Amino acid sequence: MNQDEITSTLSHLPLAEIRYFDSISSSNEEALTWAKSGAADYSLVITDTQTAGRGRLGRKWITNPDSALAFSIIIHPRPEEQRILPLFSPLGSLAVAETLSKRYGVDQVNIKWPNDVLIHEKKTAGILVETTWLGNSAQVAVIGIGVNVTPASVPPQDLLLFPATSVELEKGSPVNRIELLGNILSEIIAWREKITQSEFLQAWDQYLAFRGKNVHVQQTEHWSVTGELLGIDKYGNLRIRTELGGEFSVAFGDVQLRPAEKP
Repeated sequence: MNQDEITSTLSHLPLAEIRYFDSISSSNEEALTWAKSGAADYSLVITDTQTAGRGRLGRKWITNPDSALAFSIIIHPRPEEQRILPLFSPLGSLAVAETLSKRYGVDQVNIKWPNDVLIHEKKTAGILVETTWLGNSAQVAVIGIGVNVTPASVPPQDLLLFPATSVELEKGSPVNRIELLGNILSEIIAWREKITQSEFLQAWDQYLAFRGKNVHVQQTEHWSVTGELLGIDKYGNLRIRTELGGEFSVAFGDVQLRPAEKP
């Protein structure tokens, strides 16, 4: 992977500029710094290795050399997108899910609400969106995406908080990382045009993992709920039927979702 190869392969996409690094601490951190100095919409940061990659809830995202995708795309939210900023996170996960399912023929691709991508209920990709603000308006949203591509990208079992896998392990054949990157970016650009429409939420809902199963949702140390996962509502909130039969909505935020342990 190098700058020339990436630029050539992605030349059909409307990217403003591409910055490639053999190794950096975090693609999101680099993108946020770049955005402060005027990076345009659809500017891309990609790295082969991250030394301090981060995921949601302050977790680390490990990116080993020559094995994964780690990239961040800079987006300047349009006026109509300002009220739906939380949907930029599922925008990333939907783009990955659509790419793996429809372009690579991978079976049982799902999205663990709100944004992790699973194959056979094992984590394959994670999305972290970070936003900068000016008053009440978002200036920039950086969508950071990490994808386990080769078997070497999967962390050791003792470091995992959730079962993990890679695209190649599940597909059963080699995958060109730059071509995969281009396909994911194409889906991001296409689905962004529909992010304010019901079609976007319907597509996301169709990929939802653990539908009809009991799940445990932990929002704070002192608040959690267990119940049947029904789907998402028109705002992207998670719909849960509680053990007492009532329906409960869980909003976006620092939420942990897992299958409920069987009694």
